[in-house]
Amino acid sequence: KCQLFVDTLLEPRERHPKEWRSSFLALQLGFLAGGLGLLGRDLLIVLSTDNWLPIITSELFFAIFIAVGFFLHTLGFAALGVILACMAGVGSATAYIILSGWQTEFYLWYVNLAVLMLALPMRTDVKWTGAVAFIGVYCFTYLEFSSNSPAVELPMFTINVLGISNIVGSLLLLGLPMGLYSTALVKEKEKSERLLHNIMPKEIADKLQNTKKPIALENPEITVLMADIVNFTQLSEKKSAEEVVELLNGMFSRFDDLVEFHNVEKIKTIGDSYMVVAGVPQPMAKHASVLCQLAAELHETAGQFLDHEGKPIQLRIGINSGPAVSGVIGKSKFAFDVWGDTINTASRLESHGIANKTHISKATYEIVSSAGPFKAKKQEIVLKGKGKLTTYLF
Repeated sequence: KCQLFVDTLLEPRERHPKEWRSSFLALQLGFLAGGLGLLGRDLLIVLSTDNWLPIITSELFFAIFIAVGFFLHTLGFAALGVILACMAGVGSATAYIILSGWQTEFYLWYVNLAVLMLALPMRTDVKWTGAVAFIGVYCFTYLEFSSNSPAVELPMFTINVLGISNIVGSLLLLGLPMGLYSTALVKEKEKSERLLHNIMPKEIADKLQNTKKPIALENPEITVLMADIVNFTQLSEKKSAEEVVELLNGMFSRFDDLVEFHNVEKIKTIGDSYMVVAGVPQPMAKHASVLCQLAAELHETAGQFLDHEGKPIQLRIGINSGPAVSGVIGKSKFAFDVWGDTINTASRLESHGIANKTHISKATYEIVSSAGPFKAKKQEIVLKGKGKLTTYLF
């Protein structure tokens, strides 16, 4: 029960607005710190002042609204809870200034609460209205009460303690939430960047964050690999949806590890198809050799997974080399992609390939074989839209 209570106070509830969740812990700690400060302040005044009733009465009155704001924020009504608490804080500061005088430094809360309002993820008109109103109350209080004698005379020791506590407390109440909030924002930014880097190369992700212009790259020399699972349609019909997803996730996750190891780029998966390029976005000297090596490893990895008949899964892989255009397309669910005849030919080589073999173009073969002996079976095939071509199997 104790742990549940702590979790309720320090973890946002499901109904808590998404844009407020990063600031939840900071604001909760701010509420709790403010509550402790209130208790300490009241205790000091009761012990050091004979005529303490007016101050404590006004303090408890506004404390009720701050407590309601705290519980509203805890329960997920974030904006309403914070606005109510800030308004009560301004009311409490004003009452303290009237009763105990300007020297107690309660005017510091006007600016801090105004800044806090502006920093939180509320509607622009709401937070600016609140902030301007708080500063307006500050100006009015200064003109009307800064030179007035306090309604309740406090000992100098109490005035000094209240003044110092307000200086430190106002900074803590603002600094703690803002510090934790900024830390949370940094973490959210890092998380967003990691997600972005997971769907496109880091160089492209960085460009995308720094420009609104379309991102397009000319890639004169790349190699593209297209892999497809043999008899996947029959496999997916014989297995449940959960089993199919588990299989693809397990296999493609292993593929991802190999892609990362070879420092090449996974472009996308479509169903059971897996596409990788080398030489994008940065040129790579051995782009063809690297993907031929990767192809052999993909075949080996796929064979460690079983199909619906309990047999090792086999791949058809097509590889082609040449120029291509790459870039980012779309406004929502955007993606980094590669286009051109080089990619189309690789796709056709894959579809005309043989199970457990890699089908490469003449362009790829010439690049790989120029670096050293490369064993592959030469053949002549006819591809739609390409005519008769010399290709190689290994």
